[in-house]
Amino acid sequence: MANNGLLFVSNAAKAHILCNKVSKIVRRVLYIKFNNGPESSLPIVNREINNIYSGGMPCGDLDVRLMLKPREAVKKIKTSYPIDIIMYDSELSEETDNLKQSVVNVQDKFHLQTVESEDMGYCDETTEPVKTYEYVALGGTFDKLHNGHKILLSQAALRATKHVTVGVTDVNMIQSKILWELVEPVEDRMKAVYEFLTDINPDLEYNIVPLHDMYGPTKDDPRFQLIIVSEETIRGAEKVNEKRKEKGLSVLDVHVIGLATDLRKQCAEEESKVSSSNQRMRLLGTFLKPPMPNPNIPDWPYVIGLAGGIASGKTNITERLRLKGAAVVNCDIIAHELYKPGLPLNHTISEEFGKHVITETGEVDRRKLGQIVFSDKAQLEKLNQIIWPAVIEEAQKRIQALGKEGYRVVVMEAAVMVRAKWYKYCHQLWSVIIPPTEAIKRLQTRNNLTEEEAKLRVEAQPTNLEQIAMANVVFSPYWSHEYTAGQVDKAWEQLQAYLSNRK
Repeated sequence: MANNGLLFVSNAAKAHILCNKVSKIVRRVLYIKFNNGPESSLPIVNREINNIYSGGMPCGDLDVRLMLKPREAVKKIKTSYPIDIIMYDSELSEETDNLKQSVVNVQDKFHLQTVESEDMGYCDETTEPVKTYEYVALGGTFDKLHNGHKILLSQAALRATKHVTVGVTDVNMIQSKILWELVEPVEDRMKAVYEFLTDINPDLEYNIVPLHDMYGPTKDDPRFQLIIVSEETIRGAEKVNEKRKEKGLSVLDVHVIGLATDLRKQCAEEESKVSSSNQRMRLLGTFLKPPMPNPNIPDWPYVIGLAGGIASGKTNITERLRLKGAAVVNCDIIAHELYKPGLPLNHTISEEFGKHVITETGEVDRRKLGQIVFSDKAQLEKLNQIIWPAVIEEAQKRIQALGKEGYRVVVMEAAVMVRAKWYKYCHQLWSVIIPPTEAIKRLQTRNNLTEEEAKLRVEAQPTNLEQIAMANVVFSPYWSHEYTAGQVDKAWEQLQAYLSNRK
C-alpha cells in the first residue's frame, strides 16, 4: 500500500467514482487531477467536490485533495507530499510518459497503475451555475483539517479568480468549543490551510490570517466580493454585511455550504456532522505524545501519573484502572493519613496556620484549612511546601513495595501532580479534564460548598491547558459513564500493547 498517490482522470466527472476505487491503494494522501473538457466544467467540478467530501465516500482517514486546475493548463504538477504511486484511468493509458514527466516530486521507486473505468458518457446532473469572483473570503477554526473544511476551502478556491483570504480563529475565539484545550496551535492550523489550498490550486494568491473577532479583514476591505460559510455560520455572514453597510461598503455575496454527514460517528455523544469536535473527542484515551524513557526511576513497576483538577473525575478513572489490574497509590489519601493526630505534619500545620484548624479530637479541619489557603496564594504555597515532600516520599515507598508484590503497573493519583511536577517520578502522565464550570457544579454538590467557595478551589488549581501540556493521554469524564469507560478501555489497551514490547 502506497503512502501518497496521484490519480489522473480523463474528466472531472469520474473523480468521485475512481476515488472510491483507489482508496484501498493509498494510505495517507490522494491527489486527483483531471483533464480539460466539457465534463470538467466548473459546475461538474463543484459537484465532484461535494461528492468526494460530503460524507458519502467510504475513504476512512484518507486525505483526498481534488486539484482544481485541468491538467492541460498546468505543465508541471507540484504536491506537498512526495508521490509513491501514479494511477490513471484506462482512457489515459497512451499518455503514461507525459503523466510521469508532469509530476515534480515522484519518489525514486514509484509505482504506475491503471484503474479501470467504464465509459460514463457526458452526464451533467447539476444545473447549478458557478459564479466566480476576484476576491473571496472565509473563516473557521480549521482544527484537524477534515472533509467539512475541505469543502469550504475547495469551494472558495473554485470560485476565486485571483485571491482567497482565510481567517483562522485564534485562542480567544475557541474557548466555547468542545475540548478546546486539544485544538491545534493556530500556527499549525494556518499552515495546514495554506498547504491544502496551494495543493488544490497553486495559481491563486492566499492570505491566511489569525482571526481575533468574527469579522476579520472582511469588515473594512472593499475588495472582497464573496464570503463562503456553512449552514451553521450564516448569521456570521449577515453580521459581516451589517458591518460593511455601516462603513459604506458593498455587501458580500454569500455562498452557503451544507454540512457533511459523519459516517464514522461512533456514539451518541458525538455530532452527526463531520466536525473537529468529533475528532478531538476521538483523541481521548489515545497516546497524544509517545512515552519517553525516564532514567530517573526504576523501569518497573511502570508508573502512570494521573493528574486532574478537583472534582474532575480522577478517582472514578483510577478505580476502573484498578479493576483492570493496576495498583493504585492515591497521594491525596496519603496526605490525609499524614495529617493524623500525633504525626509531625499535624503539629506543623497547627503551628503554621493556627490551632483553630485542629478539631477537638486532634484532626485537621480540612474545611477551615481550605478557607485559609484557597483564598490566599501565599498560604497555599506555604501549605504545599510543608506537605509535598512528605507525600511524594511516602508515595515512592509504596510504589516500590507494590512492585515487589508483583504489580507491573502502578497508578499514582494526585490532584497536585502537575503543579508539584511529580510526573518526573512517572513513566507516563495521564490527565483528566472537564470544563471549569462543570467542576464548580460538581464541587458544590460533592462538598456542600457555596458557588464562590467552589470557584476559589477550582481557580487555585492549574488550568486544563496546564494539566494536559505534558500529558501522554487525556481523559474527559464530561459525558456519560459509558463514554468515560470507553476512554479508559482504549488507554489500557494501548498501554498493554506498548508494555508487551518493553523489556
